[in-house]
Amino acid sequence: MKTPILETERLLLRPLTTNDVESAFSNWTSDPDIAKFMRWELHSNISETFEWLVSEETLIESDSVYNWGFVLKETGELIGSGGLVFIESKGMYELGYNIMKKYWNQGLTTEAAKVIIDFGINELNQRQFYCCHAKDNPASGKVMTKVGFRYQSDGVYSSWNQERKFESKEYLLIVE
Repeated sequence: MKTPILETERLLLRPLTTNDVESAFSNWTSDPDIAKFMRWELHSNISETFEWLVSEETLIESDSVYNWGFVLKETGELIGSGGLVFIESKGMYELGYNIMKKYWNQGLTTEAAKVIIDFGINELNQRQFYCCHAKDNPASGKVMTKVGFRYQSDGVYSSWNQERKFESKEYLLIVE
């Protein structure tokens, strides 16, 4: 299924494209505070963000990856991204997200996560979702619990390049 456009009260969630390269690079992919606990590595130049966005464009038609850019309706500013990725080993989609620092602690990430999970339930017909956060990033855990995830266990996750490891808290959302 093609990644659809989703909407919340304050956000428009839309597929990312290479046209987003400058905003994504300046607003979050080059920010060490945002990249600190992410699986992706800090982007040191705009070409790294462009390469990532090329791969995002190829996944718009995927049935296993649904990623969106978060656009603030009020200003039209691209402020973050997130979505669902199917994890074969778990047999379910994993929720992930990031948002630029300027918008931390304003409920926007929770708003985006809720509409993403609603999409997973209502459009993908999923009944279980996985999510985790670094123990040193409890704010992400607050988003997870506000969306309906429940703590399951401690764990460890690695960055995509396997160079960084994070002690984590793992959560499940089970739809009854």
